[in-house]
Amino acid sequence: MRIIVATVGAALVAAVGAVAVAGPAAADPSPVTDYRTLAGVGSDTTQDVLNGLGEAITVGGQKAIASWDARGTATVKTKATGCELARPNGSSAGRTALRDSELPGSPTAGCVDFARSSSGTTNVPSGTGTWVPFAVDAVSFAINRNSDLPINMSVALLQNIYKCVISHIGGIPIQPLLLQAGSGTRQFWNGQMSITDQEIALGDYPCLVPASPTVPDGSGLPEVQEHDARVLEGHTDYLMPYSIAQHIAQGNSLAGVEDRRGPSELGRINTVSPYAAGTAPPNEVLNVNFPLRRTVYNIVPTADLNNSVIDQVFTGADSLICQRAALIQQYGFGVAADCGSVALRGNL
Repeated sequence: MRIIVATVGAALVAAVGAVAVAGPAAADPSPVTDYRTLAGVGSDTTQDVLNGLGEAITVGGQKAIASWDARGTATVKTKATGCELARPNGSSAGRTALRDSELPGSPTAGCVDFARSSSGTTNVPSGTGTWVPFAVDAVSFAINRNSDLPINMSVALLQNIYKCVISHIGGIPIQPLLLQAGSGTRQFWNGQMSITDQEIALGDYPCLVPASPTVPDGSGLPEVQEHDARVLEGHTDYLMPYSIAQHIAQGNSLAGVEDRRGPSELGRINTVSPYAAGTAPPNEVLNVNFPLRRTVYNIVPTADLNNSVIDQVFTGADSLICQRAALIQQYGFGVAADCGSVALRGNL
């Protein structure tokens, strides 16, 4: 029977063996030689909704958005001439690809027009990039549905789990998982857990030591791909962060969206459900009042804000993306109240 009230243990988590996750199916532009005006890369969280928007939005009668998934082939070719680059996996990698695309003389100059990002930035009014909000997401924890771990946890309890203060709940072992480096969801979750990548690298949290040849006893877990809960298969002690919007979209049988939920179940935080009142699987809707909510963005070069296609597609409440509220919600997100704003700027 699942535990409802958690008790606190003091021992650190014992090391567990490495796990493998099956390879994904990609949903890049189809065909991949369909080179559209705007090429985007980056966040796993928003890859599917951008694919959906790319199929729905046209400028001058032509599809304008080509969005390349975070996972798939090792490289992507984003323009008809040149522009073959290593596939960016995650918000940080997408932002780096956009920055490199803006550098004169770069091998990938002009190859990326926007970057998907599930994290914001420190506002720098003169920044070279503009983070344009378009949707609202929230992040909960996912556990194996057959686990006896509690399905409701407080933020404080989760923080103690990720700080390796708690290794058992009611006598049941628990092992927190880290997402892959460069993930915007990892950055967001770690911030909510009050831990940093620097602290993890220094070994401050022994239960988060990643698998590495440099670990003498071979212990540690691999970092796992975000929003892929197949890693939970056979592991009732694992716990990982998960985008609620992604979890919903993966269950909505949408074209091109791979169901990676595996045996996962999303938890409540501070007794708050991840789903809006009156909704539940398989017809769930995001609870936009969930405690750990965030805005998701498309980053465009500030210098390109006056580009007519970028302006039409991304900026302002009347932008082609912001007019697609129903489609955005179909992919599990809520629409951002400041959709299309160009107020948030930072350095690429």
